[in-house]
This record gives sequence, structure tokens and C-alpha cells, in this order.
Amino acid sequence: MTPRSQGGVVDPSLVVYGTSNVRVADLSVIANIPGIHTVSLAYMVAERAAEIIKADR
Repeated sequence: MTPRSQGGVVDPSLVVYGTSNVRVADLSVIANIPGIHTVSLAYMVAERAAEIIKADR
């Protein structure tokens, strides 16, 4: 995640800056997508988002 001061949109918990309960869990949270198939990155973000959401409950 990119810090807000550098143009980022979400914090490390995937919460959109300026909100309290809106999360983004897609590839837009990755600042620089490498030149590979992105499906593995999508799974990684989804798995991490699930872990974060479960921990916040």
C-alpha cells in the first residue's frame, strides 16, 4: 500500500483513507503490478483481506 502522502488510497488494513468501514480488496491496492499473470496477486490480496476482516471482528 502506498502512503496517503504519496497518493495512496488505502491503509495497510485495506480501509479507504477518510472512511471507517470501506475496504478495497482488488489489485488496485498494489502500487506497482509486476509483469506477470495477475491472478496469483488477486488471490493473495483476497486471502490477506479475509485475514484482516476476520481479525477485526
